[in-house]
Amino acid sequence: MGRSRKSSAASSLVALITLCVASLVLFTIYVKEDDSGPLHTVQLGAAEVLRPVRGLFGLATSPVSAASERVEGALDASEKRELEARALEYEEGAAEAARLRDENERLRDLLDGERPSFTYSPLARVVAPVGGQLTERVVINGGSDDGVAPEQPVVVGNNTLIGRTTDRVTPNTAEVLLVTDQNFAAGVRILPPKAPQGETDEESTTSGESTSRESTADGASGTSEREPDFGANSHGEGLLRTSWEGYLGVDYVDLNADAEQGDFVVTSGRAGGRELLFPPGLLVGIAESVSSQDINQYKNIVVTPAAKAEDLQDVRVIVDW
Repeated sequence: MGRSRKSSAASSLVALITLCVASLVLFTIYVKEDDSGPLHTVQLGAAEVLRPVRGLFGLATSPVSAASERVEGALDASEKRELEARALEYEEGAAEAARLRDENERLRDLLDGERPSFTYSPLARVVAPVGGQLTERVVINGGSDDGVAPEQPVVVGNNTLIGRTTDRVTPNTAEVLLVTDQNFAAGVRILPPKAPQGETDEESTTSGESTSRESTADGASGTSEREPDFGANSHGEGLLRTSWEGYLGVDYVDLNADAEQGDFVVTSGRAGGRELLFPPGLLVGIAESVSSQDINQYKNIVVTPAAKAEDLQDVRVIVDW
């Protein structure tokens, strides 16, 4: 029994060695012969004989391969749609968060800007623009039920005047005539910017000129960095109104007045012969340009509104002061 096992193992080893030697010999001959050699001829013949078998095997496995590709494609498309939906959800969430942040900041400015001597209506929202080519008016969703009456100032932010109510006031709505409307007029005075803390008057005069030009170039956004100096001497007084050419400006400012580009324009509390049509100190805008000629009796002052009509959303009406 033991001898037969040893004989079988020896035979297997001899056979393995023989096959290895035969393989090396055949490989050497295959490499050295040309394409017309006997081994190459045998290889080609075997390939021709097995070609139908390979074709049948390919036909048998092609449905499985196609099904696998379809499943992978469906999974890829599903994952892509899921990722796109998730990305869209994140974008909408970010946009909503930004909107709420801006709204909170705007409402905070309205509340923080309250003056103790003023009585305000509840917050109102601009709901519609009205008017034709030569008028600029909006409708707000606050009316007589909220204490709103005709000829009352309407403000945003830190008491920035954007217009006044007209006689079209209902219990729940009111029409607002914007400061850029040609039918709007208000008595105003012109004030220099307040000097930053730590600056002397002389330094503020120098820096105020450059800063005022920068704030004017940026439009009304410059009012967030500088504010009018209500304790300073007035740089002039006049009547704010929009000309027929469409320019908002201040008329009747004396040629000797110190008004200059970048000064603030605020209500003076009177307009012509009507006293206290608006309370004093409401910000209207910034002097965009100031010019004068010897042949003119008054300075020519163009004003950039502190609030743009297209940005109006939440407002308050000053019902008493």
